[in-house]
Amino acid sequence: MSEIKEKPLWEKTQYELNEYERHIVDDDDELYLKIYNNTVDGMFTITPEMRKFMDSHPYGSQGDIEDPKDIHVIAHYFNPVCNQDWIATEVSYEGEGQTIFYGCVRLFDDIGWEWGDLPSLEELSKINMGPQFGYLRIEKDISVNVGDSLYDVLNAIDSDALYDLGFKHREYKNDEDDLLNIEKQKYELMKSVLDEDTYNKAMYYLYATESDIDDIFDVDRFYYDQDNCFDEQVLDDYYKDHDYPDHDALVEAFLSADVGVSADIDLTNDIFKDNSMDFGKEM
Repeated sequence: MSEIKEKPLWEKTQYELNEYERHIVDDDDELYLKIYNNTVDGMFTITPEMRKFMDSHPYGSQGDIEDPKDIHVIAHYFNPVCNQDWIATEVSYEGEGQTIFYGCVRLFDDIGWEWGDLPSLEELSKINMGPQFGYLRIEKDISVNVGDSLYDVLNAIDSDALYDLGFKHREYKNDEDDLLNIEKQKYELMKSVLDEDTYNKAMYYLYATESDIDDIFDVDRFYYDQDNCFDEQVLDDYYKDHDYPDHDALVEAFLSADVGVSADIDLTNDIFKDNSMDFGKEM
């Protein structure tokens, strides 16, 4: 009978360490990070329990259920340094080395929870918070079991999610103000990834074409793939056939804009103050 070889320490996960090994790991930053990554890597594998649930709950099978107590989850993934969550309820796509779940997500508190396709497990597994947060990564919530009700999971995370996702009705004092705050958050996020000239061109494009910000800026992709969350090709195509306005025309456009663009009026004060901005500059 062959002996089972003990794993080298650097190949173990946090759950496989004995008390002596934990002391060793705690005193070695490089080894600690290796063990941590081993542990998190395992959180993005499809377990037999997950596979069984996925096979018995195909895409769309829970879409018409109105009571969150009767909707069951596959897994809950979260950002350990801020309020960002991904809860999977069904599989949206599997293939080409990717698993994409459908479910609900909270990326930013001001926007709240939304339904839709989640980033693939492969994309989530690659997110790293960097040295300022000790290289923490997206993790799987080990307190959530396959098949737990969405109601219980949401209540443990954020009870307001039941309102955001349409399970409870919430009456706002002013629906328009609430919409304005959500739209403003989107513009602030878009501005954070663009240079000033591109941002202003994007703003004028939205006004001139009566487009929605969601047509050029993907809020859901902002966190995990900022380089690809803005569709700059749309602007390139538009400004091949359209002139960019001078300062006065731009100010007039912004001041006469609807709720979407006017949500960003206080973010464009520099435009109103600075008449020397070069709006003809190439992107």
